[in-house]
Amino acid sequence: MAFESFLTQDKQRPKRGRRITYTVSLILHVAALIVALVYSFWHVDELSPPSVQVTFMSAATPPPPPPPPPKRKSTPKTKPVPTQIVQPRPNQIVQPKEQPKEEEPDEGQEGGVEGGVAGGVVGSVPSAAPAGPPRFLPPNVARGNLLIDPQADAYRVKLPPALAKAGMILWAMVKLCANKEGHVDDVKIIKGADPTVDPNIISTLKTWRFKPAVVEGRPVPFCTTYRYEIAAR
Repeated sequence: MAFESFLTQDKQRPKRGRRITYTVSLILHVAALIVALVYSFWHVDELSPPSVQVTFMSAATPPPPPPPPPKRKSTPKTKPVPTQIVQPRPNQIVQPKEQPKEEEPDEGQEGGVEGGVAGGVVGSVPSAAPAGPPRFLPPNVARGNLLIDPQADAYRVKLPPALAKAGMILWAMVKLCANKEGHVDDVKIIKGADPTVDPNIISTLKTWRFKPAVVEGRPVPFCTTYRYEIAAR
């Protein structure tokens, strides 16, 4: 047994020595690496940037251009008008100019009227001037010239049974035109009340009569607008 322990003791010593050698070698290498890194950081040479000098060369500014010459006023050229020289012809006879005859004032015919027609019949009445377009009367003036009662049954439009309901009111805007005697001879619907009632409105309003419109002492035809209301009774 003593001999075996001696053999094992000699084998264990080299293993421990190797471990120590590896550990020390590793520590030395790490320390050398750290020292090398620290040395490299502390001894870094700073590179100075190169200095570049740039010189700008510019030419002198050119002088300003001379001012333009003043414009000359253009004078209109007038063409000379050639003068025509009229030479008298020999033995030329100059005829005297005829003077217009003065018209004698027409005193008219004895017994005639002023404004009559020449060659007319003595004692006849001159024809009246043709009537112009109808005059327009305002609605309030035309209402005052009515000679009939628009609410009377003879001059009022009656509603058909389908529309004759209690409280129902229809209205229409019409244009009336009357002749010189005041009789309505034309009725136009501007805004109708109902298609079934509009023909009755036209036929009924043609029976109305107004006072004749007088302009400068003469009766003339006229037109006006009228709002016609139809109330059921």
